[in-house]
Amino acid sequence: MSTDVLSHFGVLDELIQVIYQGFDRFVLLSQVTESAWSIYLGLKGPEGRWWRGSWSTKDILNITNGVQPSPQVLENFAEKLRTTFVNGDLAIGDWTEKDSDINLTFGPTAKRPLHMALKELSAAEAASQATALFIDIALQAQSRKCQLNPLFAPRNVAAESSHANSASTLPSKRTPLGLSQVPVPAVNQAAERKIKALEAELARSKEKSPSGDAISTSSRPPKGASLANPNKKARKYQALEFESDED
Repeated sequence: MSTDVLSHFGVLDELIQVIYQGFDRFVLLSQVTESAWSIYLGLKGPEGRWWRGSWSTKDILNITNGVQPSPQVLENFAEKLRTTFVNGDLAIGDWTEKDSDINLTFGPTAKRPLHMALKELSAAEAASQATALFIDIALQAQSRKCQLNPLFAPRNVAAESSHANSASTLPSKRTPLGLSQVPVPAVNQAAERKIKALEAELARSKEKSPSGDAISTSSRPPKGASLANPNKKARKYQALEFESDED
């Protein structure tokens, strides 16, 4: 039965968190086994103090009013505890430097916060717990070539250099566009073409039609021409002479 309940608490296994309370700093570890969900709390300082607390299947069922919950209810409960742990919504209750028994509060600002009692470990137990923690850290570091912390990914130098080269080719200042390079809307371009066509047609009509002076000169009949028929020469009339009576 214990295995059935705690099998849904796997999301709480191997979690670690830091709690700041006043001037004190605590490290919090979460572990899940077949028999219990355990919390280890360590205080940073020269004394190296550690506390331990756990919830068994019986403790979990007491929270659910002694009723065997469904798997979905257990999974939701474990997920809420995990979210509270990861978000750091935790507090150390009944904490003083002299007290040996304290508690860990989940959701201290919630309407129904949960409390897990913690008992202080002896010096030998605290040293054993610290050693076990460092062994786990060392085993995980083997996959990183024994680096204590994961290395940051190297910066892509090639990509940055190409980006710098492309940036260097860009002009530092924008060259002003000439009038011919200024983009003209399509409507203005069509109007401009019509204007040019009219100007060309007007120029051709001027070339075909004679000038004003030429018209006035050509329309004037030649000297001696007939006014009725400009192409026909005018007749010359000889003046008549009359004899005087004296003769």
